[in-house]
Amino acid sequence: MSLSAWSFVRTAEDASRPRATRVHAFFLLLLLVVGASLMPGFLHAETGAEAWLRYARLRPEIARHYRRMPSTVVVVGDSAVLKSAQQELVSGLGRMLGRTMHKGSSVSAAAIVLGTLHDLQAMDPSLQVQGDFSPDAFWLKITRLHGFACLVITASNDRGVLYGAYSLLSRVAREEHISFAALDERQQPSAPIRWVNQWDNLDGRIERGYGGPSIFFADGKVRADLTRAGEYARLLASIGINGCTVNNVNASPQMLDDSFIPQLARIADVFRPWGVQLSISVDLGSPKIIGGLDTFDPLDPRVVLVCPENHEYTFRPPA
Repeated sequence: MSLSAWSFVRTAEDASRPRATRVHAFFLLLLLVVGASLMPGFLHAETGAEAWLRYARLRPEIARHYRRMPSTVVVVGDSAVLKSAQQELVSGLGRMLGRTMHKGSSVSAAAIVLGTLHDLQAMDPSLQVQGDFSPDAFWLKITRLHGFACLVITASNDRGVLYGAYSLLSRVAREEHISFAALDERQQPSAPIRWVNQWDNLDGRIERGYGGPSIFFADGKVRADLTRAGEYARLLASIGINGCTVNNVNASPQMLDDSFIPQLARIADVFRPWGVQLSISVDLGSPKIIGGLDTFDPLDPRVVLVCPENHEYTFRPPA
């Protein structure tokens, strides 16, 4: 049957149907067309790239539980990590609570106050601390600073303050009840080294990787645009990861080339505001491949590298 004949038959059949049926079919078709046109927008709005850092708006009845949350975030100190913590709180709380948050540099009213224990006690000696803080441990405390009720997020180091900020954001995102009269919580990591290992190759491929090409390397060098590497460091910091090995364990000797180190430093630069340290995998055969030795036996006294600061590093096999 030709297309014109088929069209005629369909038209004749449609004409024989009740008007209500044809109107229903028309609106159903219209709904499908409109839905299809809106779908890309919905998909673009929620890609999953931000993971839990999407900071979705809370329901009004839940947001009211946080009405006593101060609207100003004061940071005592000027490190990049502390500024990251301040920005995360201003952005995250603002989006979740549907409220305008402000950045501050001094305590002149009720505020969320960020800073290391050393700096906060120098600012207000009345802040009393019981016990010692291990690195990266943090303290969330409702207390008075300069006479104002403040929510203090503090730690022995800047990175601990960032983790404390994420802890507060996580609690709000999970709609946890926070007592603004009695908040006093300390947390510390059980492991000092919390690293992730990449399997990225310099050509951009990822061995055992299934999520696209490397965000660090392409065409034998570090990528020109490291925006996604910075976003990755932010995500790592949000769950307490403090280091990342960026290359494959089957390491390219080029990673140790003097000319390549400045490229790696660019990755370290985008990691630094999130307290994430950079490391690289080194081929255990490097003493032979690069050093010109006839062995890479870690028990051989020749298999020792001496850096300019005269610190000695010995190649050791995996435990």
